[in-house]
Amino acid sequence: MIILKHLKVDDVSYVSHKDILRVLQRGLKRAKIDVKYSQGYVPHMLTYTTTPVPLGVQSKAEYFAIDCLQTDKDDVMRRYNESMPQGMRAVDCFYKDKNPNLAGIVVASDYIATCANNLPKEIEKIKDLKSYVITLRKKGGETEKDVSSLIYDLKVDGNNLYMRLASGNDNLRADAFIENINSKFSCDIKINDIARTAQLVNVCGELKDVEEFLK
Repeated sequence: MIILKHLKVDDVSYVSHKDILRVLQRGLKRAKIDVKYSQGYVPHMLTYTTTPVPLGVQSKAEYFAIDCLQTDKDDVMRRYNESMPQGMRAVDCFYKDKNPNLAGIVVASDYIATCANNLPKEIEKIKDLKSYVITLRKKGGETEKDVSSLIYDLKVDGNNLYMRLASGNDNLRADAFIENINSKFSCDIKINDIARTAQLVNVCGELKDVEEFLK
């Protein structure tokens, strides 16, 4: 099993997750990587991704697991980068005997959101609140949700907001949270100024970067 850590930046950040999967799988074919297929009436490539970032949000830490015959991770990474757009290039690669099932074990993501002006330090106090309700837009209307348990950490440094938010099965979308911040604190953070910088798994009660976990 080869796991690629790749980017989703620049214009690629506006490509939907469904289309990203198509680009990834077509890139594997161009790279002549021997990917295994499922059995059954409609075989499909055995590839796996983690929870995607919202449309327009950039990422420096996307993971793409490939069940393939190759074991030389450096060769797979080289072939992959030769076949993919610059905004999706791989920045690291790992080999595991078995699928680590990152989609099932990632519990949080780190983000940085950048504003044109300095951000109020009061934003940091949100993480200490016992209840924090935001409005979420969904098909068919809006709904309110208490997201206090989904906010792991917030830190303001000048015009940058560093966020650690729940990801995976219990997920707090970075764009929805920033929309609330913009409204509540009169900020002007654009969706493309949000970037995921890391994904984290829970190891014995401690959050660990996926990259460190795979190594």
